[in-house]
Amino acid sequence: MADFDGKPVRLFLWHVPRTISTALTKCLSGIDGMDVWFECFTYCGVTRRNYELATGEVMPMEYDGNEEQAQQAASIVGRLVGCKVHADRIMYGNVKPRMEASTSKYMVAKEGCAAFPDEKSRKYIPTGFKHVFFIRDPYRVFSSFRKAMYDHQVSVGLRKGDAIDEKAFDLEKDNAIVPSSELFIDIHDVWKYVRDNVDPNPIVINSDDLLANPAEMLSKFCHLTGLPYSDSLLQWDASPDITKTWEVASDEVLEKAVPFYGTALYSSKFQPPKPPVCKDRVAPDVRKLSEASMPYFEEMNKFKI
Repeated sequence: MADFDGKPVRLFLWHVPRTISTALTKCLSGIDGMDVWFECFTYCGVTRRNYELATGEVMPMEYDGNEEQAQQAASIVGRLVGCKVHADRIMYGNVKPRMEASTSKYMVAKEGCAAFPDEKSRKYIPTGFKHVFFIRDPYRVFSSFRKAMYDHQVSVGLRKGDAIDEKAFDLEKDNAIVPSSELFIDIHDVWKYVRDNVDPNPIVINSDDLLANPAEMLSKFCHLTGLPYSDSLLQWDASPDITKTWEVASDEVLEKAVPFYGTALYSSKFQPPKPPVCKDRVAPDVRKLSEASMPYFEEMNKFKI
């Protein structure tokens, strides 16, 4: 097991969807003294975007003094995710000081690439964190994300009638939560911002490497971040109970978003990667999004550990 020098370890895990980040978060939850913050800033970003689209008004960044707008925004995003969202947990100005005030030995903050889309929001990136970026081949990402997003929209009642036909679903046009076409653009942009302004040597991990060689990759990851490594990280309890200790924007978000998180929440180890996606057989929207995203993925992939 790696030595611990007494300093707290703070990790910011950036990801695009379907990069095994939730399973890794559950894996790391087993480390004694770990504090997990699950997509809290991501909900700030998603809420802000959808509030401004729905109302035409500028979303405030602080909760105090803007409680009415925060509640309206929470209702808007709650309909998209299918559960009640707490208004005081989706405001940048509330999340940052709470996160920075943690006294835990270890902390992992797992965040989507849309959490901090611009300079206004990036002022709220918490200090004292090592930054890690999770990427994956875009064809794998979008093939899996398309299925998860379609299933989620059906489960929360956003697709009914003729729209229930999965063939009619277009991941580029019908993703109401975050723009699918911007996922890799966003993570690439944040990666460059972090390198230039926050952490000059952020870690980049290709999720397929983690699945193919979990012992090697976890050992390397822990060595670079200061987390303690042992082979016990390769197997964990399949029960999702540990997730009840995570800080979240909604107490129901994990159980309601089964298409996104269900497999990971009941996982007990990293499964070997599936065969490569057959590019000739993917849906047209997946092919278009993957081809457009490939240059951003390829540049970041050159820096993977």
